[in-house]
Amino acid sequence: MSLNISQKIGTTLVGAGLLLTGAFAGAAPAQAVTDPFPNAPVCAVKSDHVTIKLGSSGNSVKEAQCLLNRHGAKLTADGKFGTLTDTAVRNFQRSKGLAVDGVVGTNTWKALISGTGTAPTTRQAKVDKVLKFAKAQLGKRYVWGAEGPNTFDCSGYTLSAYKTIGVTTPRTANAQAKAYRQVSKSSAQPGDLVHWPGHVGIYAGNGKVYHASSSQKKVVLSNVWGTPTYHRVF
Repeated sequence: MSLNISQKIGTTLVGAGLLLTGAFAGAAPAQAVTDPFPNAPVCAVKSDHVTIKLGSSGNSVKEAQCLLNRHGAKLTADGKFGTLTDTAVRNFQRSKGLAVDGVVGTNTWKALISGTGTAPTTRQAKVDKVLKFAKAQLGKRYVWGAEGPNTFDCSGYTLSAYKTIGVTTPRTANAQAKAYRQVSKSSAQPGDLVHWPGHVGIYAGNGKVYHASSSQKKVVLSNVWGTPTYHRVF
């Protein structure tokens, strides 16, 4: 049996039990990407905050790299999700208590973006944020001159902690102490800078201090020792 077919694109013919679908039918139009964070502050570029991981590329990667840099990473914001970006994502996820999978999905985007908004305004909110950062770094290696995200020296550690609330301190231990008002031991509060000559930490309250210890070769929570001075940074 012969069929005389005069077919336009997308025409479907049924004949002799045979279903023929237009071979040149156009593909369904791609669905528009819905940005889950349309009001997010722009960092480097405006993106749609799509899920990205190792091997991804584009504006969402470039924005994520920029946001990671605001949290202490030192990436080139080139829009290419390579091994360095993967490591930075995993370090960030670990510091925020997220699933450490290297995938920037909804929860990781939310954590990245939330740190770029308005700094906390109440002292307690600032204390909470500084101490949360300080605690998240426990166990990371002490390396002289390091400011994170994987290694710290004492003043690099305090500088990075206070930076989470928008406060940029001087770089060295003695300069940090000199920059802020000294308070008495009895009036010291969590979040205060604790200073010994050549060494600093962050007062955790109850006689405890977070600090990057050169003798223990890592970030630790210790009992305050000796006779340090206390300084009100915020």
